[in-house]
Amino acid sequence: MTLLPDLGSATRREHHLRRVRTGFVLSQVFFGLATSLFDMYYALFLGQVGISPAGAGQVFSVGFTVMAVIVLPLSAFTDRLGLEPMMLLSSFGFAGTMLAIPFVDSLSAHLVLFGLNSVCSALMLVSVNAVLASAIDDEQARFAVFRTGFVAFLTASAVGNVVGVLLARFGDESAGWYRFDLLCSAVLALLIGISRIAMWNRGARPALAPGEPRPRVLPALRADAAHLAGLFALAVLVGGAGVLAIRFINLVAVNYLHLATESLGWLLVADRLASVLGIFVLFPLMKRGGALRVAGLAMIAALFLQFLSATAGTASLFVLWYLLRQGAHYAQMPVLDSFANSRAAHGTRAFVNGVQRMGIFTGSAVASLAYGTLMAAGHYPAAIVLSGVLSLLAGVLYLVQSRHGSRR
Repeated sequence: MTLLPDLGSATRREHHLRRVRTGFVLSQVFFGLATSLFDMYYALFLGQVGISPAGAGQVFSVGFTVMAVIVLPLSAFTDRLGLEPMMLLSSFGFAGTMLAIPFVDSLSAHLVLFGLNSVCSALMLVSVNAVLASAIDDEQARFAVFRTGFVAFLTASAVGNVVGVLLARFGDESAGWYRFDLLCSAVLALLIGISRIAMWNRGARPALAPGEPRPRVLPALRADAAHLAGLFALAVLVGGAGVLAIRFINLVAVNYLHLATESLGWLLVADRLASVLGIFVLFPLMKRGGALRVAGLAMIAALFLQFLSATAGTASLFVLWYLLRQGAHYAQMPVLDSFANSRAAHGTRAFVNGVQRMGIFTGSAVASLAYGTLMAAGHYPAAIVLSGVLSLLAGVLYLVQSRHGSRR
């Protein structure tokens, strides 16, 4: 008598999981398309409206600082309000601020708007990871979906950069044309939230329902203090190392390597393809040798690749070492996401993901100031090597976490 209801419940659950996976991967596609165009043109747009590289560094640093400060309180609030409502609210807020950014020219306006965009981005990333982790209990299956979503993001980013190349070919290097490019990215960003509607579980309730005994966050924090501290420190280093490529590679390519905007677009296409290739090359090794260990070795190797980039005598050699470094860097990102969720209990997933994001944003904020200052003074090789040093430290910490995991 109880078999049929159980089968019906299992069918509904499988249907929900399929919708969550599909919505997540599809949203990652639009996320890649939107952010690739935005990242390609935003810093260049800032330059066209009279904001220097140092000013751009301030914009990015303020954005990351705001995310770092606010992500934990918002993450704790997300566990109470509900993961899915916050996921959709932040996704559409992310798109809304992107629609507004192209219409302002002053540094102060960009500081405010990019700060709001960054808050929405932080909450969006935390909540969508928490929704996915809550829906998929099996750690290996969850890791596989994170990997698939990340590959979808990188592949879509490559396509987005091809679109950016075409826009550069038919347009010009003016503020008006860059404004059009940013508006295209904003329209694509709207599709992120639309696709994530599929991830909504109509029967879901907030992780902490009204009247339900709430998990004791502080005792849980003390019990997992070493794990959370290691996660935070690792995320700081990963964020600091990666933000050079995410926010400043266009300035490096145009101002240091003297590439045309169209060539920059092809470099970013190659960047994404190299990142996808790095995932497919390193993931089989991760299965055999341990994800944390292989991620650590990849990040240590990034230091040497960054040093080779900084000392390259030609643009082609710089690109070669840079692409190899990007493949190593992005292969470890799903490992970091999986590591963050490996010990997250019910009712605290958003909080734990918030710790990870706070670390990434903190590292990105501090490093953005450093990179912007170095580039404004013309010290581009020093900025590249600094990114490699942070990669080295992240790799060492990955290896430390791997040894601690093997002892448990």
